[in-house]
Amino acid sequence: MSKPRGFVRELAGGLGDSGLLIPIAVAMVTLNGLNATAVFAGAGLTYAVTALYFRVPVPVQPLKAFAAAAIALQLDATTIAAGTLLMAAAMALLALTGAAAWLAERFPEVLIRGIQASVALLLVKAAVELAERGNWEGAPSIDPTASIAMALAACGVLVAARAARWPGTLFVLGAGAIVGVAVAGLPSGLGLGPEPITVAIPDGPSFAVALTALVIAQIPLTFGNSVVATADAERDYFGGGAARVTPSRLATSIGVTNLLTGLTHGLPTCHGAGGVTAHYKLGARTLIATLSVGIILFVLGVGLGESLPVVLRLIAPGALAGMLLYVAIQHGMLAANQDRLDDRVVAAAVGAITILSGNLAIGFGAGVVLLLARAGSRRLVERQRTHARTTQT
Repeated sequence: MSKPRGFVRELAGGLGDSGLLIPIAVAMVTLNGLNATAVFAGAGLTYAVTALYFRVPVPVQPLKAFAAAAIALQLDATTIAAGTLLMAAAMALLALTGAAAWLAERFPEVLIRGIQASVALLLVKAAVELAERGNWEGAPSIDPTASIAMALAACGVLVAARAARWPGTLFVLGAGAIVGVAVAGLPSGLGLGPEPITVAIPDGPSFAVALTALVIAQIPLTFGNSVVATADAERDYFGGGAARVTPSRLATSIGVTNLLTGLTHGLPTCHGAGGVTAHYKLGARTLIATLSVGIILFVLGVGLGESLPVVLRLIAPGALAGMLLYVAIQHGMLAANQDRLDDRVVAAAVGAITILSGNLAIGFGAGVVLLLARAGSRRLVERQRTHARTTQT
């Protein structure tokens, strides 16, 4: 009996990052015109391959700032594909030149914690916004107050389930689906089979728009959170089991994945420290967790195709918001794992500036400035002390 229960916990942990993946994937299929089969089957293949390659649970997430800009600017699938290919080239360059490893070794731990604090706060913001919408656009409304209460209850269930070693993610997703069906009813006219996928290279103007609108701001965020902070979080949670999860290999993974995604109009993806927390804290301990989710996403993408976004929209947003809130709390605890008070202040400042500006790149830049100022201040104090000792002698 222990093996089935173990698998259920692994599956629950593998689904722990669904609160981020599902809303963005559904939005980019319905609003930006991405290919539904390429999005979900592609994410499934990425999960499966990373599980087998890294041999520990490694998250597969949308490029968050990239996706947010694409949705807000209502960019078409061709422009998104161009941006995805540019991201693939940037990550491949970091990996092949050895720059990813070189930079990661010189990346201050306090800045990593600051990025993790920023991600935690952004997840809280995303959870609140998701809960406040009540229900998906075009679906029967759910009172925002009730949706927020659902999110808080879902977060409480996840806390209790973790203490009791129950598969809390499955409970929350199941309850969210029940609420969604109760409000909207079962969808009709669903079709089986994949949405046809074509391979295409975007034109020059699409690359120009994507570079300025999507890519420039995303590259430092991807390196900081998806490469350096992810490798750090994997070591924190999985120890020696995460030996294969190095900055260079993470950059290579992102580059290869986005090359294929960009050619097929799929979902631009990365990894992410918050996703590592989501998987681990909700039960994932082995590659079975993310491999199982990869298989599920692939089967859904191929089996339902264009109908899949409609099916996923049956999960009430409040349930997904509760998952995001829980992950934010756990990730914030990881970010606070520092011994020095001044390091905690810098990390908190990076998070605060990020949430006030709404831009992780600005928070990252502020963190660099704070560290340089602190280093300069320390050197000045040391010179003054040295001068004072010299004068006394």
